[in-house]
Amino acid sequence: MKNTGDGRRVARVEREVQQTVAQFLISGFKLPLPGLVTVARVQMPADLRTAKVYISLLGNQEDLDEAIELLQARAFEVQSFIGKELKMRYCPKLTFHADSNTEQILKVERILADLEEERKKNK
Repeated sequence: MKNTGDGRRVARVEREVQQTVAQFLISGFKLPLPGLVTVARVQMPADLRTAKVYISLLGNQEDLDEAIELLQARAFEVQSFIGKELKMRYCPKLTFHADSNTEQILKVERILADLEEERKKNK
């Protein structure tokens, strides 16, 4: 059973890993990524040995798929950077995934903006 201390610790490490991965993509990643990549969130289990890194990208689905493939192929570079930057007992093994939450939020915002525009027209 997980106590609240562990939950806070995992959340803190997730934030630190998220910031470190984003920092590496900005300053240390040598290959060009297809578009503007954002590290949306990181999920880690209580043992902190693995990390699912969710990314979003301004662009189309093919670009996002390409970015994920590229990042997964070079995950060892990102892991090495994390190992140097963060003082952790184990460097987490990273897997990269598409973040659907960002796309869903943008879709809802577009729908709401369209509804607002319709409402203004019908006044």
